[in-house]
This record gives sequence, C-alpha cells and structure tokens, in this order.
Amino acid sequence: MRLFLLLAVTFLVRTAWAQTCDSVTVSGPPAGAPASWDANGQLIGAGVELAQKLLKSAGVKQVKVVRFASWPETLTAARTGAVDMIFSAGWSSDRARYLNYVYPAHGYQFLHVLVRKGNQFNLNRYEDLKGRTGLAGVGETFGDSTFGSLVETELTIERSPNTDESFRRLLAGEVDYVFAYENAAYSEIYRRDLGDKVESLVTYPYRSDTFFAFSKRSKCGTIWKDKLGAELQKANNRNDYFLLLKKYRTIFNESQANPSAHLSQ
Repeated sequence: MRLFLLLAVTFLVRTAWAQTCDSVTVSGPPAGAPASWDANGQLIGAGVELAQKLLKSAGVKQVKVVRFASWPETLTAARTGAVDMIFSAGWSSDRARYLNYVYPAHGYQFLHVLVRKGNQFNLNRYEDLKGRTGLAGVGETFGDSTFGSLVETELTIERSPNTDESFRRLLAGEVDYVFAYENAAYSEIYRRDLGDKVESLVTYPYRSDTFFAFSKRSKCGTIWKDKLGAELQKANNRNDYFLLLKKYRTIFNESQANPSAHLSQ
C-alpha cells in the first residue's frame, strides 16, 4: 500500500511539473548575430529558431523568447531562474554550478583578437599576449582550459559591460586588443561599419563549443533536457544550425543595409 501511494504521489508530482513546463522560456545573447540579436525589441536569429523548433519537437507546447539588454543580464536570469533555458552558452565549471547543459553542443565560436587597423601583432603563442592590455566582456568565459587559466592569472585583461564600450575603448587607444567571440565581433563591426578601423588577428587563441543550458532553478530542465538532447543530435546530423546561420546572416546584413525593414522569423 505504501509503495502504491509513493508511486501515485510521484506520478502526480511529475504530471504537475510537466503541465507547468508545457511553456518554456528561452533567451540568448542580444548582440550576437547571426545566432541572435535584438531586432526592434525582439530577439531573433539562428539560435532562437533552433531552440524553438527543437523544444517543440521534444514536446514543449509553447516556447516564449525573452530578450535581455546584455549577455551578463541573460546569464543572471538563468542563474536566478527568471528564464528556463539559454542558448549559445559556453561551458565553464563556474557556469555549471547554475546551468544544466544539454549535450551535444549545437555549435561553436572562435575567439577573435581584435586590434585597431595598423596595430596588428603576431600571435603564434599565448605568451605573445603578455605585456599588452586586453579587454573582454563581463560574463565572457574561456572555459577551464589552458588558455582560460592564462587569462585569469597571467594576462592583463580588463572587463567591459558591453560590446559598444569594448570597441569605444579599443578605438580610443585605451587597450591594445579586445577579445570577442565571432558572432559578437561580426555583429558590431558590420553594424557600425568598422571594417576600415579594426581588424582581427589571423590566429584564434580559443574555440568555444556553444550549448543549450537549462537553469538549475527551473523544473523544466529535468523534464526536457534528455528529450531536447535527442532532438539536437538529429538536428546536428542534418547540419540544421549551420544552415540557419547562413539564413540569418543574410537577414542581419540586409537589416543593416535597410534598418527600417521589418524583420520576422
């Protein structure tokens, strides 16, 4: 009898959780085209569409996309449980304290080292970054890698609240270089037409795999994580994400050429 009651209670709890998680909230970087960017107050992009499609394929009835003003704010929302899931999240042991990562990764990004035009330097070893002042965004992680350890312990790296401020300080000559993952770097250079003012070094010191990740404060991760992972594996086999990146790169480029154009997914 006790076993029957325990099973019944467990079933009722799981059913209640599932009903609560018929709707899942997701978010991602607001300045990371073509994966995601803010278009007239709406978050759109390849990561947004992939998350919507795969969550619905996994069984979620409604996916609500939430936009935050910055990537640090998005991470805070995931940490506090204000959103159920984020995408384009790199892995680190610090983030793993509050995120449940969905495997496999849905993509990756190379880390760019951006300098003012005419101020390039050779980057053949990590040590070539020493003796220079760099800038990275608040909340950006470089994993628990050899490079990540170097950034934390041996390089002179300041932190910037957003990409706008990073590029302002770089162009003002306040720092020697800026670390920016390729989507953020591409978005900012294209949006502000900075191709003749900044350039990326020809070598990339780090590559970050990017993941869907559920907030550990969300019950939805328990319900949907494995199902989403199964759908993600099928999507990766079809190269869905990289096809979406191509699609949304065109949309982003056209939106910058014609800012008044209406954008829709």
